[in-house]
Amino acid sequence: MATQLAAGKWATAVSLIAYAGLVRMQWRYGTLRDGRTPETIAWYLLAFAACLAVLVRAEKRPISMRWAWVAAILFRLLLLFTTPTLSDDVYRYIWDGYVTTQGVSPYAYAINAPELDALDIPQRAQANNAWMASPYLPSAQLLFWGVTAVFPLTPIFMQAMMLIFDLGSAFLLSRLLALAQLPPRRLLLYLWNPLVIVEVAHGAHIDAWMILLTLLSITFTLRQTSFTIHNSLFTIHYSQFLPPLFLSLATLTKILPIFLFPILFWHWNWRQRIGYVALTIGMLAPFGFQAGWGLGGELNGTGLFGALRIYGRQWNFNSGLFHWIEGYLGQRGLEEATDTGKLIVFVIFGLLITVVWLLARTRTSPRAALRLMAAPFIGYTLLTPTLHPWYILILLALLPFLPPAADEPRQRWWLTAPWLYLSGALIFSYLTYLDPLNFGELEWVRRLEWLPTLALLATAVLLTSTHRPSAKS
Repeated sequence: MATQLAAGKWATAVSLIAYAGLVRMQWRYGTLRDGRTPETIAWYLLAFAACLAVLVRAEKRPISMRWAWVAAILFRLLLLFTTPTLSDDVYRYIWDGYVTTQGVSPYAYAINAPELDALDIPQRAQANNAWMASPYLPSAQLLFWGVTAVFPLTPIFMQAMMLIFDLGSAFLLSRLLALAQLPPRRLLLYLWNPLVIVEVAHGAHIDAWMILLTLLSITFTLRQTSFTIHNSLFTIHYSQFLPPLFLSLATLTKILPIFLFPILFWHWNWRQRIGYVALTIGMLAPFGFQAGWGLGGELNGTGLFGALRIYGRQWNFNSGLFHWIEGYLGQRGLEEATDTGKLIVFVIFGLLITVVWLLARTRTSPRAALRLMAAPFIGYTLLTPTLHPWYILILLALLPFLPPAADEPRQRWWLTAPWLYLSGALIFSYLTYLDPLNFGELEWVRRLEWLPTLALLATAVLLTSTHRPSAKS
């Protein structure tokens, strides 16, 4: 026991040093990015090494999950003493929330539109992509509005809120691990992962809200808990109402949770399936009618979907397989290589979702369903034209369910290896911003991120292909 405690103390101490190093950088230089990115990467890799050490140790000897929780909370609280600089998304959140409190739709005008000059605040100049209206969907906007209506317009309150959501997600993951009859220590794959800690507690990314809502939907679906309220007029069955509500809210934060609908489809009845679609459309409607839908016409970034149209047409950053597909098409002389490449990955992903939907009909046990839920996000990670580091947080939330149970082959650990590695390597993508006057992707960074990830994925497929999953696993 003393040896286990000592190992835990060392890992905690190393992690605290790493996160304190980031805090010191922020205080000394005012940024973790631009010319200071290499130092940020060094501190991050130190925290990542401590995380790996704890994961290995936990598999060999039992550790105290109470200690693991306390340490993880300390890491997050420490980063509240930094101002988000790796990403400036938080200023867009604050601006969107602020204009909403002033009675203006965040979808109606671009940030730099003269119609908004009367609402000028310092965060307006700090918000990104000022030439278009908000790309964030209604559930995210409701959160932005709520935080800015109650708290001052400073990033720390967004950071604190996302931190709370993140810890709520970790708690739900611990409950789902118990439901899937998997060891509690697997939570460390999420709870101690530096990418989660940095992108939530420092970056304040809205993904923390999306993940919490998604896990609430999954939890209420798989636990099938039935709570009812009865009176003389009506009966509300919360067990039926809450899963589609939470998934709808998650989908309307960022679209990604819609990928789980083909799996939850088999766990829901027709009322829930229709309810999810109706709730999603119903919550979109008021915003679309108020500011326009932005689905057609000029690409000026206004309307409910106007900014997302631009994102889908023009954004391309740090991609994996898409980059090589696009490059191959370009070498073949295809003029519309980017558009054709996006069409190809869209078709491939559509086929993957179809396969997942068919498999989900038989993978109905909690463990099997939770493992299958990782598949769409793995496909998205591999195929998306744009991959910022925080885009894989929802995949990392499902990573604890992939390793083996006590009665399963140890080879299953290889299924986590590609994504655990990628979560460590994605920090290098911030080298794109090393020169703030000359942004540009570095090919060696892409290879560092993706070639080992793909090699580990191929190894995982080869080593686990002989184990045919059952409906239970």
